[in-house]
Amino acid sequence: MTRSTRPWACALAAALLLPAAGASPVAATNAREEVRGVAGTWTSPRGGADRAYERRITFERDGGFTMQDRVAPCPQDVQCVWSGIVDMAGTYTYEAGEVVLEYAVVGGRGLAELPASLEQAGPYLVQKLDGDSRAVYVKAG
Repeated sequence: MTRSTRPWACALAAALLLPAAGASPVAATNAREEVRGVAGTWTSPRGGADRAYERRITFERDGGFTMQDRVAPCPQDVQCVWSGIVDMAGTYTYEAGEVVLEYAVVGGRGLAELPASLEQAGPYLVQKLDGDSRAVYVKAG
């Protein structure tokens, strides 16, 4: 190997070793695609016996989410003193077919069970509740 070919050999070796050092490019691409599929606003009108109100979750592509429990929302075109909407926020990851939630901000008390994760089941996200109950989330748009 001459002096002029040594840098090229090092560059080639580094290029071949880099994918092995971290996640594969295919796995990284699949994870980004799964996050894109989850990104957007999802809504569930009720959740088992404990939640008789709508819950909305908005997943951002950057890994953040906001959640609203619409306990007693103000009707459209009406001015209310208290809206009855409880806001939460945090981050999420997509792992093995589930959206795993980590809460940073939880507002209010007495809320129905907050999901730790949501299973992706076709076009739905599903929260497992006590017993055989489930809360189903549908993508709003």
